[in-house]
Amino acid sequence: MNPNTNLVIQILMGIALLVGMFLARRKKFTAHGFCQASVMILNLALIFSVMAPSFHRQVQPELARNLTRSEVLIPLLHAILGTIVQLNGLYIVLVAGTNILPKALRFDRYRPWMRTQLALWWVTIFFGIGAYYYLNVHTVPAAPQTVASNEPSNTAKVTIKFKNFEFSPKEVTVKAGTTVEWVNEGGNHPFEADDGSFSSAALPAGGRYEYKFDKPGSYPYYCKIHGAKGGSEMSGVIKVEP
Repeated sequence: MNPNTNLVIQILMGIALLVGMFLARRKKFTAHGFCQASVMILNLALIFSVMAPSFHRQVQPELARNLTRSEVLIPLLHAILGTIVQLNGLYIVLVAGTNILPKALRFDRYRPWMRTQLALWWVTIFFGIGAYYYLNVHTVPAAPQTVASNEPSNTAKVTIKFKNFEFSPKEVTVKAGTTVEWVNEGGNHPFEADDGSFSSAALPAGGRYEYKFDKPGSYPYYCKIHGAKGGSEMSGVIKVEP
């Protein structure tokens, strides 16, 4: 799922919880329960299918080295807070809507629990917006770093820049023996060739990756988070002539 779509869904779910609050105030408790439970279940599905895999690819490898950097710290705080809020929301649903939990684990004062949950949910959304910004949009300059290179110092070089879910230029034609350099101007993007011939790590803003193309042919590639094989979404192609 595209990060833009996930962000919109998260905000819509926050709005749905606000709607559920107004339903409760109007004593429409059945509709309120359905609304709140649906949001919890949908969010749980998104955590496992979208957010957890994204965190694993983009943030987890950087935890030990760059914990104080905003593009690592903000998503980490979002993940921690989001986990707490999701577990708390599921607990409230179980107490309010089922008889599964024993009496010792139940509560009677629903209003404080639900108000706290709603407030924490919106705090989590704001952290999620921050995580989206730092992982996909942020362009704070970083010290140039080469992740990998097989380039002799005297070869020709072509530069491709990327940010905001696109490579620029998207299509490049070079002569065999040319080194292509990718420079990240925003977000956190790992990419690789469709055929696996080259692959970068997740590059932060300012990160660089180089690869020398010795053999003629067409080399499509894609961002492993924001694109897919076959030229879908964030992708590009290198055409190498003899």
